[in-house]
Amino acid sequence: MRMILFDLDGTLINSVEGIAHSVNVTRNQYGFPSRPVEEITALTGNGARDLLVRSFSDVTLPVPVEKALESMVKNYAADPLYRTELYPGVYEGLAALHAAGYVLVVVSNKPEEVGKKILTGLNIASLLDLNIGGGRFPLKPAPDALLWAMAEFHVLPENAWMVGDNHTDLNAAHAAGIRSVFCRYGFGSRAAAPATAEIDCFAELLPLVEYSEATDE
Repeated sequence: MRMILFDLDGTLINSVEGIAHSVNVTRNQYGFPSRPVEEITALTGNGARDLLVRSFSDVTLPVPVEKALESMVKNYAADPLYRTELYPGVYEGLAALHAAGYVLVVVSNKPEEVGKKILTGLNIASLLDLNIGGGRFPLKPAPDALLWAMAEFHVLPENAWMVGDNHTDLNAAHAAGIRSVFCRYGFGSRAAAPATAEIDCFAELLPLVEYSEATDE
């Protein structure tokens, strides 16, 4: 059994404007001006709470962080497909991987129900075997969700890959003892995290994993 685990934002979907929109709607609710999309994008990673704290670091919140976080998550969940789309080649790539017999899993720090709406709305839910969102396990870079998914499908570490655009994904893969692919086309940052390989577009993924597995034999 072979498995590929995917991050969601910046890996399968380009959601920068949707994420920034939810942040700015929340800022506006508390009387603060919007921030540029590029600024908010640079603050993503490590889950919604960290994004909220970082994106409100220039002001003083009039309510506790958890209350503001509740508002931001609600604003995002109200329209999670706002200016959100699949990266080029993602649908075709997932379909090819699915046909090749890979178990395909999404592991995202995004709330699970929100992720489900996005996967369904973009018509890729049927290509995936499992969707794991924030809340079930400690957030990446903790490897818990990866290890649980592998155990659930009886996948050995040498037969699993983690694909993502951020150091949290790569460090989670490293902690789980599996190979990783860094997506240079995403909006995250590799930082100093280790990666087995890098790709510039999603279409490069299937040839990469097939070649790597062939050379293992």
